[in-house]
Amino acid sequence: MLSYPWMQSARDQFVEHGHRLSGSLVGLVSLLLVVFVLIYDRRPTIRLVAGGIFLSVFVQGMLGGARVLSDKQTMALVHGDFAALVFSLMAILVVITSKGWEQRDRMSSQANSAAATRVATVLLMVLSAQYVMGGFLRHLQGHPGFAWARLVHPWFAIAVVVTTLLFVVVARRSGSPALRRCASAMVALAVAQSMIGLATWYYRHGVPEWGVVAIQDSLPQIVICSLHTIVGMTAFMTSAVTVFCCRAVAPLPMVRPTSAEQSNMLNVSSPVGVAV
Repeated sequence: MLSYPWMQSARDQFVEHGHRLSGSLVGLVSLLLVVFVLIYDRRPTIRLVAGGIFLSVFVQGMLGGARVLSDKQTMALVHGDFAALVFSLMAILVVITSKGWEQRDRMSSQANSAAATRVATVLLMVLSAQYVMGGFLRHLQGHPGFAWARLVHPWFAIAVVVTTLLFVVVARRSGSPALRRCASAMVALAVAQSMIGLATWYYRHGVPEWGVVAIQDSLPQIVICSLHTIVGMTAFMTSAVTVFCCRAVAPLPMVRPTSAEQSNMLNVSSPVGVAV
């Protein structure tokens, strides 16, 4: 694969082979990550997530190979959607290895924690549906069975925006700095993705009423559509990290004392117990 004349190839071959080379590099770095963690970090959670990253990268490589061998757009859809899960797992590792994570502030209210977790989970589910529908448009736009996605995908963005704003409200009520940062990131991504989505529609479908005709496979169309996919994947990743943070900053469960401990506490606090 390294002997292929990559730099002298045509545009399609240049992009496809460059994608394979970058995938090989990601696989190598994920392997080095596992080795490094096993040597220098004994925390079980870090080892578990690092191992999950290596396994998911391996699976992603197998999906990419299957997509090339089968040459089916449905396999390209699965390959693309699974990449968002791999990216999210990598982001979670960055979060739990960041400075100050072990000393993170936890929420004091169990009710606020439960509300934030529920809304964050709904937001992740809504973004998952929107991301999959975007994959339908990107890989299966010519398939008649998925023509509905062209109409549903733009309007479903309203559900994403509404759910994002709802999470902003519960994040502010929670009093957690971590959740507030997640909410701010989600708002910024929602605004950016909405603007890029409008530009994607303009360059991909044009506006016939205004005399604007879309030029297929033009450089602006490729750049805008790819940027729309990248920002959508980043939003999905941020939402997955938000759900993880909601659980990580939840109040610690109350540990009830055993019967023996309660008896000892009564003996210590009771004058009779002291006299005995």
